[in-house]
Amino acid sequence: MSMIALSIPPFPTFIRGGEFTFQKGKSHFSRVFTVFDLLYVTKGTLYMQEDEEKFEVKEGQYVILVPGKRHTGYKGCDEDTTYFWLHFVIPNDEYQVVGTKELDWSYVYKKEPTFTEPGHYQFHIPQYAEVKRREIVEQQLENMLSISDGDAHLPDDYLKQQIYFSEFILQLQKEAFSIPSATEKVCELAMKLIQENYQSQISMTWLKEELNFHPDYITRCMQKTLGISPVQYLTHFRLHQAKRLLVETEYKVSTISREVGIEDVTYFSKLFKKMEGTTPMEYRRLVHRK
Repeated sequence: MSMIALSIPPFPTFIRGGEFTFQKGKSHFSRVFTVFDLLYVTKGTLYMQEDEEKFEVKEGQYVILVPGKRHTGYKGCDEDTTYFWLHFVIPNDEYQVVGTKELDWSYVYKKEPTFTEPGHYQFHIPQYAEVKRREIVEQQLENMLSISDGDAHLPDDYLKQQIYFSEFILQLQKEAFSIPSATEKVCELAMKLIQENYQSQISMTWLKEELNFHPDYITRCMQKTLGISPVQYLTHFRLHQAKRLLVETEYKVSTISREVGIEDVTYFSKLFKKMEGTTPMEYRRLVHRK
């Protein structure tokens, strides 16, 4: 399988992204694109073809489609299939498609920085791969795409989006090394604990006792890996579960609030609207209408 080799800096430039669902039997339309198109599947399987090469992209896998080649869906989806898509460019088209190789930082780190010149790195990103740390990758994607086109934005929002995208590219490079850093390990442990106990009252003191790390260190690990704090991740995960319950059940909002660990339904509704831009009931109606 191929890898995309590119020089850093500069990092690739993010253009636009989103999340989409193909219903069962539907396939991607045919086109020749002038930018890179990264497709990451969260549910189902996406059948994509680039010129003559076919990719069966399953849950937790991604493919990077290269500019100038014909991209098409060669088969309809076997089930409803949801995926993130990201369009980006590599400045000056300074990249090569090369063969797969075993990687470590010695391949990436090419030149030390000086007082007047930046360091130089040669990234090798697999064109098609399964990610090993899905929670981290999917959280980074959601951070990046939480800035949607239709919303009002602060002047620095799109700059933050570029930063999120650079962190995502770095994560894909680290994924290719197979060995997670100590920071990522602590982050994964904290995320797992939160996911398993989100219905309970979670505090930094409790995380400290469970992980045997100082709260500040846990926070730094999650900020460095995900870009958000443990408290922010807990809120995100609770709202993610709430959205699922709003779609899959007919529970009252007060019941859903308690189910996800938030006793105050008024606070839950305000938090939901702040994060999602709509009330829980409006969200339910919008999704069912689609």
